[in-house]
Amino acid sequence: NDTIAVLSEVLDIRIHGAEADITASYRMQNTTDDTVSTPSMFLAPGMEDSSVTVSVSGAEVPFTAERYALSHQTEITADDWRYAVLTPEDAAAEPRGQKVDSVTFALEFAPREAHDVVVSYTYRLGGYPDYDFNVKYGLLEYYLTPAALWKEFQSLTINLYLDEGMPVLTSSSLPFEKVAPRTYQYVSDTLPDEDLRITVDENWFQNIFSTLRSPYLRMNLMMALVVLLPFLLIAGAVLAVLIWALRRRKRR
Repeated sequence: NDTIAVLSEVLDIRIHGAEADITASYRMQNTTDDTVSTPSMFLAPGMEDSSVTVSVSGAEVPFTAERYALSHQTEITADDWRYAVLTPEDAAAEPRGQKVDSVTFALEFAPREAHDVVVSYTYRLGGYPDYDFNVKYGLLEYYLTPAALWKEFQSLTINLYLDEGMPVLTSSSLPFEKVAPRTYQYVSDTLPDEDLRITVDENWFQNIFSTLRSPYLRMNLMMALVVLLPFLLIAGAVLAVLIWALRRRKRR
């Protein structure tokens, strides 16, 4: 869109258990002296449709939620813009490929008017955050780059809040700053060239106890015992022979 500018985006991500509550708040303005009416599409992977709300200047607006198969393979060529191809999920040639959820709604702007546009939804973390053992971690992805398709983008703030269950930010595609216990922030006056990808995990102390609670721990110990038993028997036999030989030598 060559008329609507994004003055700011504040992204709040609150992780709790296997899910994250995500709220994207945009300040958007019509930069022309004309009335502007435009459709808008918000893209997100892992969106729970039933949790989505969209508001414009404090009032909820109707929207359409759809799921697509995401592909970057196309005959289209372009030198000065990026693109992706969204195929309806039921018509996708590769149903096992990456999926993307979308929310489409209309935006109406009077001349020079600004709106606060807020999209909120629940995100299902990737990884294995529901398990009670050592593989408990969470993966989150958020699409930042589509915002580059507006006329301009001026400011981005990302607030990340972790819970006690997975309090460690293991990795991130953006350089977050820790501003409080389990709280991180990223601030930039430009839009990053990449999307947000983060991994959260338990701390080392929680990992120890999660391993002890693992339902597979007993099975793994039994398998290890079966594998090591021949070596243990051989080592025991060698030790017994050495002890017998030493005692016999001592008696002599």
